[in-house]
Amino acid sequence: MDRTTDIPDIPYDVQKLHKEALRNGVLNSTQASSLLGGQSVKEVIVNKCYTPLSASVSEEAGLEENEAWETSEAVISREFAAGCEGCKVQLCGGVGAGKTTAVQQLIWEWATGSLLQHYTLLLPVCERTLCTSEQSLESLLLSTHAHLSAEALASALQRPQSLLLVVDGLDHFQDLLSESPPSDTLVSDPQQPAGGAVLLHSLLEGSLLPGASVLLTCKEAVLLESLQCVYLLGFSKAQRRSYFQQFFNNEAEAEQVLRHCEQVVGVAELFKCPAFCWTLCCVCKEHVPETLTELCCAVTHTLLQENGVNVETSQQLLCGLGKLADHCYSQAHAHCSTAEIIACGLQPFLGSSVLSAFLRISRDDVSSPDAIFSFLSPVFQEFVLAVFFYLDQSALQSGQNEATILERGPHMYQMFLAGLSDPAQRKLLEASIGQLSSGRLSEFHQWLMSLVVEVLPGLEKEKHCCVFRLLHHARSPTLVRETVGACKWRAVSYAGLQVSDCAGLVFVARCLGEMEHLNLYRSELMDTQAQKLIPALHLAKSINLCQSHLSPGVITHLARAMMDGRTTWLDLSRSVLSVEALKILCLSLTHSNLHTLCLRTCSLTPACGEVLGKMLSDSKLCALDLGGNDLQNQGLAQLIGALGKSSCRLQDLSLDHCSLSGECIALLSSALSSSLSELKKLNLNWNQLAEDTLELLSQTLQTGRCSLSALQLFDCELTDSCCPSIAAILQSHNCCLTELDLSVNELDQAGALLICDALKSPRCPLEKLCMNSCGLTEQVFSALGSVLESGTSRLKELAIGIHPVRDAGAKHIWKALKHTHCRLQHLDLEMISLTDACVDELCEAVAASNSLTTLILKNNRLTDISVPRLVKLVQDHPIIKGLNLQYNDFSEDVFELMDTCPNIQY
Repeated sequence: MDRTTDIPDIPYDVQKLHKEALRNGVLNSTQASSLLGGQSVKEVIVNKCYTPLSASVSEEAGLEENEAWETSEAVISREFAAGCEGCKVQLCGGVGAGKTTAVQQLIWEWATGSLLQHYTLLLPVCERTLCTSEQSLESLLLSTHAHLSAEALASALQRPQSLLLVVDGLDHFQDLLSESPPSDTLVSDPQQPAGGAVLLHSLLEGSLLPGASVLLTCKEAVLLESLQCVYLLGFSKAQRRSYFQQFFNNEAEAEQVLRHCEQVVGVAELFKCPAFCWTLCCVCKEHVPETLTELCCAVTHTLLQENGVNVETSQQLLCGLGKLADHCYSQAHAHCSTAEIIACGLQPFLGSSVLSAFLRISRDDVSSPDAIFSFLSPVFQEFVLAVFFYLDQSALQSGQNEATILERGPHMYQMFLAGLSDPAQRKLLEASIGQLSSGRLSEFHQWLMSLVVEVLPGLEKEKHCCVFRLLHHARSPTLVRETVGACKWRAVSYAGLQVSDCAGLVFVARCLGEMEHLNLYRSELMDTQAQKLIPALHLAKSINLCQSHLSPGVITHLARAMMDGRTTWLDLSRSVLSVEALKILCLSLTHSNLHTLCLRTCSLTPACGEVLGKMLSDSKLCALDLGGNDLQNQGLAQLIGALGKSSCRLQDLSLDHCSLSGECIALLSSALSSSLSELKKLNLNWNQLAEDTLELLSQTLQTGRCSLSALQLFDCELTDSCCPSIAAILQSHNCCLTELDLSVNELDQAGALLICDALKSPRCPLEKLCMNSCGLTEQVFSALGSVLESGTSRLKELAIGIHPVRDAGAKHIWKALKHTHCRLQHLDLEMISLTDACVDELCEAVAASNSLTTLILKNNRLTDISVPRLVKLVQDHPIIKGLNLQYNDFSEDVFELMDTCPNIQY
């Protein structure tokens, strides 16, 4: 049986009185929470200036807006909806995130009858009372709500499911939450005295007032099973625009200021914070700053001027605040006591209006031991710490290394150091506190230069980005040119850049005037990031966007950057492109300087052929890689027409793995036979080409109108019946082929011998031949040996691996290597079943060669016994730059010996 059914409801007049008291509490609130005063809760709520904030129950909601973002009102209303009585929620957000205003707005809406009316009483709990001596929950609530009688409150506490308790301001008392008391100390009686932590955890665990709902605010989430965390994310873009419009009361002016503020250096990370937006808007009424440092200098100057503080006293105040900021940072405290204020040299300012302009003070009596001081803004805390560095020499006088001082501190400390090193940004500050130390400024400059030279040749992207941000804040093009321009900047992947990282990278690129390579491999760029990167993309000579997520919006920004840009090489491999995205990109390429475009495995379809063909007709493109796309013959037919046009400059075309059949050869042959075609390299690997169609290609290559010099036909299902056509090409007077790959085709002995005969022709221009896994026999190896000895062959590279010809087949090649007519520089004999028995003859042949520089003997049957001989061969013949012995039958016993020769790979 429900025992609460016999308990009378809270009388209407008690509830009415309580709501009136809460409304008056809001109306009488005058506390300002931001630099330059800020708006009191009363001004925000009563004047209906409150802008709802964004929130999410997901910790992974992220910094960028996404579908997990909701308004804080919607989240709170859902969590505390009717039927959800007994829920416990922590509202988490940093200093200035708007927690207190959001809670006061909630209290006001309940007290005015517009929200959460299923709760009979909403009871704010004063956070300071939780830190006093032991007391009962009932007495604690009575001390906060003196308008309630003890009888009325006791009656209400007997119906806990109708109560919503609100605990705001735990930022300074986080230990009350984080330090869980033992379970046997928890209380269940509202009249039982206990410490604040015990009372709080008793409420959260449900032993005290079971069924009551609780809302509390804190900086950091506390992991308690009973607590649902709601993350306060600050302003979304739309909410920020609404806030600016309310502040300026002029939509056009607000939009203009907002647009400019979005470009202010260092502001992007803070733009979601309501307190920061207030400070920014106040400064922008007089002058829109260019950087966050300039903004903080303007705030400091204004506060000092408003309080009539002279230069000497201002410097004393800033030094004291700097010591306080350093103390809070080193002790990991967000707040401090009166004794700590005095220890930092701020005693002369206790009780003064200028100190309360910079610090939040919990009591009117600043001399009270219970008074708590904290910086109004954590950003400003880091700023005064940086100012302190440029004012104070004591650390160096005590022998502390300046590099240690520069590298310590919170994450924005170094950014402010960089900003203050720029005379233009610190101008207003120096007007109030005098000149900063020239010695300190020089020390920072030297430290930053050494940091750039140390970091950029390295592999850590995060450190690269930190350097870019520092250089951006310092705003010194000369410094960038002297450091970045002179060091070996390693092109690591800059995937996952934040907006501030993009801005820093762009600043560096603009200072240099160009970038050699911009590596964005595996990026998931948002539109805002891509738009910010446009200048860097425009200045980069080569860009790697391989395996990246590219929306049409990102492609639009990339296309804009390509137009009349410096980029000559662009890799978009394995990045899915729609036909629409491809159209946007290709349209810009007709006005670009791009020479090489890689679109390998981009999910292109036959419908893309027309777009690509039009682009080829009007662009400067010389190399196009379309491998791994399902273009089919239909797509090729639309693309290939451009090759015969005088405006097409394409010389290198890769169409491997494009689902082409033999019909494509007729299309290609027609295009290649045009005297206007400049195509020199054609890759048709991994396509199913009909053998009889090669005759058409053979005829084209013999006409004298085709300038093709490299043809790749790897794994095209060719057989020996195509060999006469190939042989005819090689013996033609008009043949220009210097490279030919026929690997992984069943040419067999008869077909291969025809090709060998053609290779002996004085007219054959071939210099590189690949015939791996083509069914070659010992007789073919013998014929190839004869080719190499003939004196007419121009072959410099030969790959004939993956044939089980054993030592007997290889001896014909060894014999040829000794011949003075042999010009081979590269020889690949992988997996032909070589044994130790051939090593002496091998070494003798290689030693006799005047041209061979690389030899591949992978996947053979060589053992440890051969290693000393092979090592000596390489050591005695410096001409050999590479000997690949991987995957032979070696034991670990010979690894050390092979390590003595860096040109051996095993």
